Formats: sequence, structure tokens, C-alpha cells
Amino acid sequence: MAKKPDDVTPSTTLRAGPSTALRVNIVVTVNHVYLPLDEHGNGRADWADAQMTTRVDKRVRLKVPADLARFLSDRDQVEIL
Repeated sequence: MAKKPDDVTPSTTLRAGPSTALRVNIVVTVNHVYLPLDEHGNGRADWADAQMTTRVDKRVRLKVPADLARFLSDRDQVEIL
């Protein structure tokens, strides 16, 4: 069973630097979503404040911050892997 953001304890949240949160793998389950992506094609840590987004099509897999994954999962737009 996949680890959900609720299962993450403080000891498992490692910070590599400023604005770098725990990242989880997701797969888009709807036709498309618009997400703020970084230069590597993954979700940005500052996603809530992002002003530019990119269309991400169904079945695309990427890494995003755990809070963004939870936000999208609660709306049935992605599955957390």
C-alpha cells in the first residue's frame, strides 16, 4: 500500500534545503491538471504561490511536494504512489 502524506512522521520529513519538502510520486488520474513545475518537470515546493502553471496530461507520473499531492488526491485528480 502506498504511503500517504498522513502517514509521514516528523522523523521521515527530511529537508535538503530551503523550500525543499518531502516529495512523493503521483500519477494524474483525470484528463489533465495544471501544475506549477520546476526545471526538471516536477512539482514546485512553492506551488501555492506559483503564478505560472503547465498542463499535465492523464497518466503522467511525477514527483510533487507531499502537501500538493494530498491537495490533488483529495480532489480525485491524482493517485499517490
